Amino acid sequence: MNDILSGPSSSKFGDVSGRAKAMNDLDHLPVIEFRSSTLAWLFQSGAGWAFLIFCCAVIGVGAWFGYGLIAAGIIAAAAIPYILYRHLKNITHVYWLDGDRLFMRRGILVRSEEEIELYRIKDVKVTFSIIQQMFENGDLIISSSDRTSLDSNGRSEIVISNVVDARAIRGEVRDRVEAVRVRRGVRELDIG
Repeated sequence: MNDILSGPSSSKFGDVSGRAKAMNDLDHLPVIEFRSSTLAWLFQSGAGWAFLIFCCAVIGVGAWFGYGLIAAGIIAAAAIPYILYRHLKNITHVYWLDGDRLFMRRGILVRSEEEIELYRIKDVKVTFSIIQQMFENGDLIISSSDRTSLDSNGRSEIVISNVVDARAIRGEVRDRVEAVRVRRGVRELDIG
């Protein structure tokens, strides 16, 4: 949990809004940074296990027919770049809580930065596969009423897969959302 609570410094992520910093200083709340984990995907999820089993099966079948080195070379040529791409994507897609906002920085070559005020967050959910449950990671789903990217239900949904210690992060987001709503006197009202 300690590695989750170590957040970005202001020099790493630039200057976040003064209001969010002031609110963070008043509450003495730590900045919490989270992101998808490549190792959690590869070794602690069903999709990662299926990927590894497929790679081993192709090499095994190739070896059975006397082409083990060729099969291993083909798998290495395809699998290693894919794993590196996923890792690069995971380290460049960063989410962090600071003050009364959820900040997002996403993109490899073209980056986008976005923020959602916490009182706009409607729901925070974690889903787990059977394998993810064994390793305490999961997929974090954050629904909000933010207008930047609405779905058919009028909500914006952010899905962050293979988050290490997703339950703790969900709890922290939920607690901060409630604290901000109480502080601002905001009540949730769903019409329609």
